Amino acid sequence: MKQTPKQFFASPAGKLTLAIVAMVLCWTVLIVYLSNTSAGGTWFPSEADMNRVRQEIKKETNTLNTETANLNEFEDLQDSYEDSLTTYWNADRDGQPETELRNLVNDAAQRAEANIQTLGSVRTSSINNELSYADLDFTIVDEYSKVIKFFAEVEKCTPRLSWRRVEIRVEPTRARAVTAPGARPGTTTAAAATTTPTQMFRTTGQVRVIKYSPAGNTKSSTAAKTTATTAAKTTTPAAAQPAAAQPATNSQPAASSAATPAQKEPAAAETTKEENGK
Repeated sequence: MKQTPKQFFASPAGKLTLAIVAMVLCWTVLIVYLSNTSAGGTWFPSEADMNRVRQEIKKETNTLNTETANLNEFEDLQDSYEDSLTTYWNADRDGQPETELRNLVNDAAQRAEANIQTLGSVRTSSINNELSYADLDFTIVDEYSKVIKFFAEVEKCTPRLSWRRVEIRVEPTRARAVTAPGARPGTTTAAAATTTPTQMFRTTGQVRVIKYSPAGNTKSSTAAKTTATTAAKTTTPAAAQPAAAQPATNSQPAASSAATPAQKEPAAAETTKEENGK
């Protein structure tokens, strides 16, 4: 018996077939819709989408490699900086450069037996919170050999000094006449001779050190200055005057007590005389 479409869809088999067809249509519409949207592109990426993602991955990889290289360079620079700190002037280890730098240069000149004509004051300039420059000018007038020896002695200084400026000039010299012994000047018998002094060289230069001052040193020096200031305020001249006058005030009772036995002795002597008279 032949069934009509109405009868077929009214039967359980027809309802199941209708449900399957409707589900297939729904999935088809959903797939077509999602393929045209961004969400659908992630579910069903096209070749262009995959190429774009590959380019982004390549770009991010290059950025990562660049940042890694910069990080390695920074770490190398940090290691080099920490290694250099051991060669810099450390106030805790080497003292204050305002005074010790002059002593270093002066000691180097003494070891070289060079004559220091002028030795300037130390000038400092800050670089950052931990580093600063300390410069010192000097002038030496002496023989060339002693000047070179002075340079060698400066190179041996610890911490090492760096040269900012060096100038060596020939010092003008004049020949002078020397009269022979026993002859009076102005006579014809005086044998005059000329002598040329040793050639001298004027050397001017500037040395520099880098001072390293950790934050802890700054705090400790600040605390020391505060303590010294407080102690200076506590010990004032006005407070010292009563202390100086105090021994004089305390000595008065001692003087009176010392005079008391002397006053009692005449009284005792008079009593003894009266008894003997009786």
